[in-house]
Amino acid sequence: MDGEPTGFFSTTPRLIGLVVEGRARAREHQFKLTAWLAHTVATLERAKKITPLDKLIGGRDVKPRRSGPKTSDELLSLARRWTVAIPQGGAHAR
Repeated sequence: MDGEPTGFFSTTPRLIGLVVEGRARAREHQFKLTAWLAHTVATLERAKKITPLDKLIGGRDVKPRRSGPKTSDELLSLARRWTVAIPQGGAHAR
């Protein structure tokens, strides 16, 4: 899936679907980050007073990540992402 023909022909339709889904989610996440940054910069340029940093990076809408045990669905999703990320035959196979 790195653009090599051998990698393409050795993948399954399901694996291709997972890669496409993962890349689409990554692009959507990047778009949201860029939109947030543009909005924040535009807001700060118009502000009469500098907003404290803790108000910018933390607030009621920001939820801390949960550090406890993960659900079985989360673990399965993580395993699928690792399967896509690691090339067939290990990290050093070429």
